[in-house]
Amino acid sequence: MAQWNIVRTSDAVWLAPGEPREIESDLVSRFQEEYGRAASGTWFAPGRANLNGEHIDFHAGRCLPMALAHGTYVAAAPRTDSRLRLRTLDASLDDGVSTVALDQIGPAAPAESAGSAESAGSAEMAAHPARNGDAEHWSHYVTGVLWALRELGRTQPEFQLEAGFGADILVISTLPIGGGLSSSAALECAAMMAFVALGTPLGLQNPLQDLNAALTRENRKQLAAACVRAEVEFVGAGTGGLDQTIAMRARPGKVLSLDCRDFTVQPLDIGCILRGYRLIAVDTGEAHRLADGKFGDRRADAEAAAHLLGFTRLRDALPEKPRKADVTHVLEEFDRLAEQLETLDGRSIPACRRRLRHALTEMVRSEKLHHLLSGEAYGVRHVTSTVGDILTAGHMSMRDDAEVSFDVADLIVETALAHGAEGARLIGGGFGGSVLVLISPAAIPRLSAAFERISRKIRLLDVVPSAAAHAL
Repeated sequence: MAQWNIVRTSDAVWLAPGEPREIESDLVSRFQEEYGRAASGTWFAPGRANLNGEHIDFHAGRCLPMALAHGTYVAAAPRTDSRLRLRTLDASLDDGVSTVALDQIGPAAPAESAGSAESAGSAEMAAHPARNGDAEHWSHYVTGVLWALRELGRTQPEFQLEAGFGADILVISTLPIGGGLSSSAALECAAMMAFVALGTPLGLQNPLQDLNAALTRENRKQLAAACVRAEVEFVGAGTGGLDQTIAMRARPGKVLSLDCRDFTVQPLDIGCILRGYRLIAVDTGEAHRLADGKFGDRRADAEAAAHLLGFTRLRDALPEKPRKADVTHVLEEFDRLAEQLETLDGRSIPACRRRLRHALTEMVRSEKLHHLLSGEAYGVRHVTSTVGDILTAGHMSMRDDAEVSFDVADLIVETALAHGAEGARLIGGGFGGSVLVLISPAAIPRLSAAFERISRKIRLLDVVPSAAAHAL
C-alpha cells in the first residue's frame, strides 16, 4: 500500500484516497525507472461500496453501489510483439515484472502456476484461468481483460485490437487489497481503459483525456461486460457484474440503482442521507477471496433453490414491486416442493433455503431503497433512519442466511450500533472484507477509538460517491 494515503490519528488508521496528480506523477516516474521508457498515459478506476444488493447481482436483483474516491491507477505504454509485461507496486502482491505471451492466453489454456522470478527479476507466465479454487495471481485479472477485449473486438470494430498489440503496465492502488471494496474490478477496469486507449481504433482516434468523452454509455456498458467475462471465464470467480458496472458507469455524487435484469442504471441522489451524516467503510483487515470456492458455493445453493422453483433468475420469483409477503409466499412454495427431497442437486436443503431467503429479502431491501431515494424524501432524519435500518437488516441476512460474515465483522457492526450508528452492514462477497457504517460525524471519534480496541488491523475510509473509470 502506498505510504501517501495512510493517515494515523490517535484513534485509528484512515486511508485517504490521495491526490490523483501526485499519484500519477509518482507512478509515471516509477514506470520510466522500471521499463526504461516513458508511459503513454495513466488511467484510474474506482473501488466501490454497496448500500444494498450483495449476492444478488447474479440473480438479476437490484443493487445500489457507489464508486469510491479510492481506486487503482495504471500507467502503460504499448508494445508490438504480443507480449504483456506488468508489475504492481503493492508490497503485498509485488513479485517483480511478469511477462505474458499473449498468443497463449484464453480460458482453454492449460492451468499452470506462475513461474519463478528470473535473474533479471521477471517471470514468464502462461496465462490461464484459475480453476478448482487454485490461488490466482493478481496479473490474471489484467491478462483476462486483454483477452476479453480481444474477444469483444471481434464483433465491435471500434474495440478491435491492433495485430501484435501488447503493453508494459505498472499498477498502484489506494484500496486495501482484499478489503471487499472491489480492488479486483478496479484493476480490471483501469487496465481495460489503458488497453482501449493504446490499442483500439476508438482509443487511438481519441488520445489521452479525449477518450473520456468519446466513450458512450453503451461503450462503457460493453466494456464492463467484457471485464465481467474476464473475471468469470478467465479468473474463475463467479461474480455477477455489480463491481465492474459501478467502476465503468459511476456518477459523481450518486448511487447507481442497477437493475441486473438488463443492467440499466439510474443515478440516485443521496444528499438526503449525507447531509449531517457520513458513510464510512471499515476495512476489517481480514482479506477475502472470491475464487476460493466459498463464494461460488453460496451462489450454487441459491441457484439450486431457483431451479427447484422453476426459475432461471431468482428475481423472476418476485413481482415487479416485491414486499415481505411475497418472500413468504416463495419460501412456502419452496418448502412444499422440497418436502419429499433429501437433498437438492446434492446440496443441503436447509442451506439452500437460507441462501434463497437472503437473496429474496435482499431484493426487497434494494427495491425499498430505490423507492426511497428516487422519490420525494420525507425529511433527513426519517430517510437516514430508514436507510440505517435497511443496512443493519442486510447485515443480519448476510450473517444468518447467506452465512458469509465472520466474527470481526459482526463485532464491528455491534460496536457501531452501540456507538450511535444509524446502521451498519458487511459489504462485498464476505468471508473477509469491509463493513459500511452510516453515522453522524460527532460520533466518529468515540467509534474509531472503539474500533482500535477491537483490532489494530482495522482501517477506515470515507465513502464519497465518485466518478467512473477515466484517463488522467
